[in-house]
Amino acid sequence: MSLTFQISHAELLLLLGLLELPRPFALGPSVLPERPVLEGVLGAAVGSLAARDLLKLPAQPDHLPTPDAGLATLLRTAALADSLMIVASGPPTRLSHISRAGANFVLHSSPAPDIHRFAALPGAGHVIDTMLAMVMPENIPEPVSTEPLMLDGEGLLTAFNALQHDDLDTAARVFQRHGHTPAKVRPLIEMIGPQPTRHALAAIRQLRQPDSEARGAIIVAGRYGGWWVAPASDRDDLLALWPTGGPGLRAKMSEFGAWICEAA
Repeated sequence: MSLTFQISHAELLLLLGLLELPRPFALGPSVLPERPVLEGVLGAAVGSLAARDLLKLPAQPDHLPTPDAGLATLLRTAALADSLMIVASGPPTRLSHISRAGANFVLHSSPAPDIHRFAALPGAGHVIDTMLAMVMPENIPEPVSTEPLMLDGEGLLTAFNALQHDDLDTAARVFQRHGHTPAKVRPLIEMIGPQPTRHALAAIRQLRQPDSEARGAIIVAGRYGGWWVAPASDRDDLLALWPTGGPGLRAKMSEFGAWICEAA
């Protein structure tokens, strides 16, 4: 079983301070409450962490509390990450972050507002498995045709919103306006079906360096399959929508995830 911890936002801020760590990328910029409120919140966090054996109180009043060693390792990985994978899913919107620092990987998610869950991922293979579990069942069969269809970003958004409202005809017309025949479009639309989910993937390497690198993709997951969406080329704004099932999605996500897992 992987090492997993669940803590509140106040507990996270307290631990980051005790460990002298920067804010993880997932927290983004935020404004702290006024000092009296902050002191009260952090004071309660000390007691809550100590009661769950996640913080050892000092014997001497002039010493600082000591965080649990396993939790401290996960927080260091998240806060000092050199590579990062972000998975934004919805609707409703849910964010998950997979951080890598050296050979260590950790999944940071939020199962409820102001609650943070940190789970250790034992290796690069578990990164791919974790990503797949977030987006689509692996037992969905491959479609008959995996030839990509080209669409611009606005068209993709219009088609996705139409599918969210069970309007498969409008979604099909979006593709037809971009030159695709009804014979090619109808199976693609019916494979997704109404009310699909959308997952935006972003991967960043050399996160703290001026020459950091980034890649992105979108997965639209439906009832009988999905679309893997990525830029068609570096020279235009068109997106390529690749019809895919479970095995094809694993292959594409393995390639995508390997980009931040190299040499791990």
